[in-house]
Amino acid sequence: MIDLNSLTAKQPVIVVGAAFGDVMLGLDRLPQSGGDEIAQELGRHIGGCAFNVARALARVGNAPINAIPVGNGSWGREVEKAMAQEGLPILLRHPDHDNGWCIAMVDATKERTFITVDGCEQYWSDELLAQIPMPSQALVYVSGYELVSEQSAPLRQWLLNLPNEYRLFVDFGPRLADIDAEFIKQLLAKQPILTLNRDELALLNQRVNNQNIDQGINQGNHPAESGIEEAVAFSARHNIALICRFDKDGAQICQPGFAPQPIPAFKVDVADTIAAGDSHCAGVLAGLSAGWTLETATTLGNMVAAIVVSRPGSDGAPSIDELRQFQAKHP
Repeated sequence: MIDLNSLTAKQPVIVVGAAFGDVMLGLDRLPQSGGDEIAQELGRHIGGCAFNVARALARVGNAPINAIPVGNGSWGREVEKAMAQEGLPILLRHPDHDNGWCIAMVDATKERTFITVDGCEQYWSDELLAQIPMPSQALVYVSGYELVSEQSAPLRQWLLNLPNEYRLFVDFGPRLADIDAEFIKQLLAKQPILTLNRDELALLNQRVNNQNIDQGINQGNHPAESGIEEAVAFSARHNIALICRFDKDGAQICQPGFAPQPIPAFKVDVADTIAAGDSHCAGVLAGLSAGWTLETATTLGNMVAAIVVSRPGSDGAPSIDELRQFQAKHP
């Protein structure tokens, strides 16, 4: 059992990325091209990977440095309200673009599919990045969604230019296939902590090392039989730590020179999986910020993610008291 009383920030966390408008729809199945499906509106929330992470950190008492731009339109006003509600000071205002938004479709299997309209989170500049406070020895979170577009080139260079005293925590996410392979290799040289799901683990190895991981990863087999050996080899080859997320099968931590460490999942009834990966990142970051080992921090990540997927929508991040209540029921 992890000691939640010791979950006190000792190392600052900088969260870089996007706040998005989420319009959530529930439907039995996704429409085919030219089709017409009936959906129910499940709600409208402010999400986005970085905002989900920042919100979850704030709710457990670890107020991050909020390096998330607020746009100049209607969604920007909603983002500003949401940040104020979570006690996140606004540090970056984008002069030219509104925040992006997306339609999140949740089908009968509880899986989610997104249609995204990009916004200010894709338009970075040296001037905007210069406004981010940079306390020494900070953890720096970034999502792959902001590492793809031509307009995000200043952010990519900013990450590569960070002094070694900063520890990168990277969640490439579904856009991994679109991120420049040479940039990925340069980023790996900075020895970040990477967090990946089944599909991303396979794709990363293929793109960086030109190797195909066993297709069992994409077929939902047990993680011990589908990719862990390759993850261990990748970790050793690049001298980095990997957090491999396997949904109901928990997580596996791969670190150079060590055997993979399984971190069991917490069993819950799943409402949907929106913000599951983001909330896991937040839990791990909170633990690392408190000086916990990567194994203990990942256990917290599993706990936070379990609570979030048991609640509908992206706004399910728990408070510290809710974490204690959950732990009492899931020792």
